[in-house]
Amino acid sequence: MELGLFQQQNLSLVMTAELRQAIAILQYPCYELSRFLQEQAVENPLIELTESSAVFEKSKKKALQKDRSHQDADIIGRMQPAELTMHDHLLHQVLDMPIPENQAAVVRYLILNIDEAGYLDITKEEMLERFSIPSALFHECIDWLHQLEPAGIGARNLRECLILQMKALGMSEHDLPYQVADHYLDLLAERKLRQIASLLAVTVQEAEQAADFIQSLDPKPGRKLSQPSDMGYLYPDLSVTENNGSYSLAVNEQFTPKIRLNEGYADLLQTKAGGAAQYLQEHFQKLQWLQKSLEQRKNTLIMIAKEIVSAQQRFLKWGPEHLVPMTLREVADRIGMHESTVSRAVKNKVIQTPRGAFELKYFFTAKIETVGGENASAQTAKLAIKKLVDSEDKAKPLSDQAIAEKLISEKGLSISRRTVAKYREELNIPSSSKRKRYS
Repeated sequence: MELGLFQQQNLSLVMTAELRQAIAILQYPCYELSRFLQEQAVENPLIELTESSAVFEKSKKKALQKDRSHQDADIIGRMQPAELTMHDHLLHQVLDMPIPENQAAVVRYLILNIDEAGYLDITKEEMLERFSIPSALFHECIDWLHQLEPAGIGARNLRECLILQMKALGMSEHDLPYQVADHYLDLLAERKLRQIASLLAVTVQEAEQAADFIQSLDPKPGRKLSQPSDMGYLYPDLSVTENNGSYSLAVNEQFTPKIRLNEGYADLLQTKAGGAAQYLQEHFQKLQWLQKSLEQRKNTLIMIAKEIVSAQQRFLKWGPEHLVPMTLREVADRIGMHESTVSRAVKNKVIQTPRGAFELKYFFTAKIETVGGENASAQTAKLAIKKLVDSEDKAKPLSDQAIAEKLISEKGLSISRRTVAKYREELNIPSSSKRKRYS
């Protein structure tokens, strides 16, 4: 060993800021890409954003339709009201309740500790320490809390949530559903209706009716107050349209602003000296790289979508049951790209087809061999499993093995019992013992 300075050559892959940006842009769906471009325009004065002609024309027509006489109207009167949160709704209810002053602050604090599902997310011990109140006063505050709407809000567990809802419906501890929820929720979760019936000395049919009623209750009442009033909008990145049996593909660019050079800086770019020149050149290069990355994203999406449309003609004509199995590697090989690039490109992207809107990743699925030696997709198998379960005799539901045998004999799909179980769980279909009906 010796200490000294040595020169050595080696090769290594360095990811530049531009390359990281290109990868990020490739992964953005159109709504995130639009937000990203807005941020870039704020950081780079050379970037000018222009709305697409379709969006501009639409907004222009709306503007022309407005009555000019109302231009000076009070702007506050035209503002949309702020969205009320779940806690806002509950706190407003408290204002109309005759809660004693020494309890009102505790009730409001309890409300602020209710999670989105509607459950109280603070313990009795924490409350007693926080407010230094006796246990009896805490329980009085809990009683006030449980008078709020919707019924079940502020419960500390599922059992209490269900019982509060039954009490609101006028039921008591003598009613069968109340008794099941109060004492046998664990057995109900396992669908052990015979055991519940035996313990409560009722028929299996009565136990099943009680179970059906309990399932009609809301296990997460907070969602009723947490859901926004406005529905979200889906912005497909690509569209496929049919015309006389042939399909055409288009990239939906109307939701993403165009970028171009801000003409106010065009002359300044000719400056060859000074700090301003260097600043402008650096930002001009960023603009050019951003334009190049956007073009690459567009071309990559088009190439991938063309392969999907070409392979999925049967799906486009007849629907999901005819989905042809595809893999990322197969598409990557056909378009001459790395599999990881294809994976990034399809991430969170949506394509609008004559059969509905689907995520691009929906079309990439495992292959399943058929009796005839052909290949079917995992999605086809899942749809077949769901149809078999939907049409089965509920008194004698099909086991996973029986489903596997029917898939072979009726659909020609050769999959094992374990694969059936896997797909069934992915479809949120309970096991045969939990699907059994007694009435």
